[in-house]
Amino acid sequence: MSMRNGDNKPPSANDWAGLVLVGQLGLTVAIPILLGIGAGLFVDSKLRSSPIATLIGLLLGLAAGVYGAYRLVSSSF
Repeated sequence: MSMRNGDNKPPSANDWAGLVLVGQLGLTVAIPILLGIGAGLFVDSKLRSSPIATLIGLLLGLAAGVYGAYRLVSSSF
């Protein structure tokens, strides 16, 4: 990968640090939300309580994702 100034040095670890943090943040938020929705859909199918458990799972997953993202960002800086 060549740089703009013509250097043919390989990228260092610092070059990728920002992209790694963004990827970690995305997964830290997305996985709890998906797990919360999945658990909510499962509970709704067993209790036949259409959107209630799914919405609760979504909100819990969102809260867990935001908390995880806060912890990740606060520990990075």
